[in-house]
Amino acid sequence: MIKSFLIDFSLSTVFSVVLYFLLMKLLGLNVESAYIITVIAFSVIFIFSLILSFYLHKIKQKMDLLNLQIEKLNKFDEITDVYNRNFLLENLQKYFDISKRKNIPLSIMIVDIDNFKRINEKYGFEKGNEILKKVSDVLKNNLRGMDIVGRYSSDEFLIASFSTKEEFLKLASRIHELLKNINSEINIEVSIGVTERNSFDSLKDMLRKAQEAVYLAQKKGGNRVDFLEHFLLIE
Repeated sequence: MIKSFLIDFSLSTVFSVVLYFLLMKLLGLNVESAYIITVIAFSVIFIFSLILSFYLHKIKQKMDLLNLQIEKLNKFDEITDVYNRNFLLENLQKYFDISKRKNIPLSIMIVDIDNFKRINEKYGFEKGNEILKKVSDVLKNNLRGMDIVGRYSSDEFLIASFSTKEEFLKLASRIHELLKNINSEINIEVSIGVTERNSFDSLKDMLRKAQEAVYLAQKKGGNRVDFLEHFLLIE
């Protein structure tokens, strides 16, 4: 706003000086008349410029806010405020490429809310969304450094990091304990599957192994953490 004020003042001054000399030279007005007209013209132009700059500034603020909201919608899930699936997978591919190129560990964790469909059916979608938000808050608050988290499906979250399986299993266990102790009228249980990239894995392989680790945890009764290094299921 200060910059706009100075620009408006400078332009109004330049215009007024030009007008003053035109009034003196072309119309032959005396100094006093030319001065009065110039002052009036300066005041009108300057005030108009200030009003115009103010409204343009407000419009720009609204456009910037709208652009931020659009950008957020393109990147974040509306309910949980973590990355949406598309943006999550886009970043996950970058992580995978870096891990493979630099030969550094990469681990993936899928957190699946047990019996989420039954929760929605029994308590309604509003309560289901509330649970999604509580789970996502726990995940976000326990991210470390380069960890990324996003909503992978309706009742699943995915966390990825340049970590070894040992480091990620510790994180998964901590998250599991924290989610068990969420203050909620509905008991929240999750099955967590963890896998680490090996030299033969594609990103699709890693996602499959993490998903199968979740299935393994659920087959064992759910509400637990499991790690999978090799495929269990046949496509």
